[in-house]
Amino acid sequence: MAVNSTAPAGVFAALRVRDYRIYWSTGLVSNVGSAMQGVALDWFVLRLTHSGTALGWVMGLQFAPVLLFGLWGGVTADRYDRRTLLLWTQTLYAVQAVLLAAMVLSGHAPLWLLYVLSFALGCVFTVENPARLSFVTELVGRALIPKAAGLNILSLNTARLIGPAIAGVLIGAIGTGWVFALNAVSFTVVLVGLLSIRPRARETRAASRPPWTGAGTEGLRYVAARPELVGVFTIFGLVATFAVNFPTTLTLFADRVFDVGSRGLGIMNTALAIGTVAGTIAATRGVSPRVRTVVVGALLFGGFEALAAVMPTYPAFLALLLPAGFTLMTLNTAVSAFVQSEVSDAMRGRVMAVYTVISMGGSPVGAPVIGWISQHAGVRWGLAAGAATAVLAAAGVALWLTRTSLPAPAPAALPISRPVATARSPYPDHTPASEPSTGGTSHD
Repeated sequence: MAVNSTAPAGVFAALRVRDYRIYWSTGLVSNVGSAMQGVALDWFVLRLTHSGTALGWVMGLQFAPVLLFGLWGGVTADRYDRRTLLLWTQTLYAVQAVLLAAMVLSGHAPLWLLYVLSFALGCVFTVENPARLSFVTELVGRALIPKAAGLNILSLNTARLIGPAIAGVLIGAIGTGWVFALNAVSFTVVLVGLLSIRPRARETRAASRPPWTGAGTEGLRYVAARPELVGVFTIFGLVATFAVNFPTTLTLFADRVFDVGSRGLGIMNTALAIGTVAGTIAATRGVSPRVRTVVVGALLFGGFEALAAVMPTYPAFLALLLPAGFTLMTLNTAVSAFVQSEVSDAMRGRVMAVYTVISMGGSPVGAPVIGWISQHAGVRWGLAAGAATAVLAAAGVALWLTRTSLPAPAPAALPISRPVATARSPYPDHTPASEPSTGGTSHD
């Protein structure tokens, strides 16, 4: 497969590569299915338990394996063929969706079993996410990584624009069980696409593979030796843990604050996705990643999220979700681009595993905490607590970077620099994380 040595101009330049074009288009279909499932699961759990705490635990358990085993997932991605790993993990994602559909449609879906399936899904995600993030380089080459990663984020957020709106209609029309079934079908599209791809050969001899013992900590040492990465990851980790719990907070706002039902929840997720899609496109057109963009992105995102928390009406709340989504994607893409610009090919899987742990490993703590605050202090306080965390994290890191004589973070104009893949929510966010999560996983 021919790979460009220099990056062509244009947001969609990576789509000129055949294998990446197949990977991206099939992933988009699956991302839509996962976004639908994320909304459906959140709604089903809330209707089953009427508990914000339970909703937070379902989300948190999806990410607990990332915190516990995430570093070894990166070792796996560096040791074995990544396309083979993706074929296995996508198959397991499909099995999880089938089990959810069967449980709900049969009328036997106890909460403890939903917890178990959420945890199992997270176990698969610990391997799938670093493998997926690393696999892109085998399709397009290093020169096109920023463009390809930006398109990955665009696929994810386009799905979050379309999926929740479809789910909001389908939940009322056919029920959550059939939404889970549709998501299971979407994974077959990804499997067919992966089988038709011919990635560049990777060296997989045992002698070249990183050892299991101690290999997981190599990514941590790699990051710890770079103060700028420490600061960026600190902001990103705290924001991802406490400020980006939209599956919990938006579901509670739809049910308890504005009483708009599942369709209203779908519109909320769509409004947030519009902002993230716009932010992704703007960011992909940018140039070089800088630390100060991460700081400014976190400050602005926290500010818009805080304003949303106090909006008295549903239309006003929707309006604030647009800039919140835009600035969140500014932050996410800046972090992704900065991380990818610092990592070597040999360490890519392990550093991406650290990225995944930092962006999602805190969710087992953050999601239940925000759910508990929302349950006992009020939904608005839950959202505001996350916003305060984002602002304080950005301010603290900015002060620390200034004192360590690094380039002082200062306000920077949006949009930001080139993005690289974000870690997605394990609703196979087909992933940061990466990104506003709807509780679904992505395949991009």
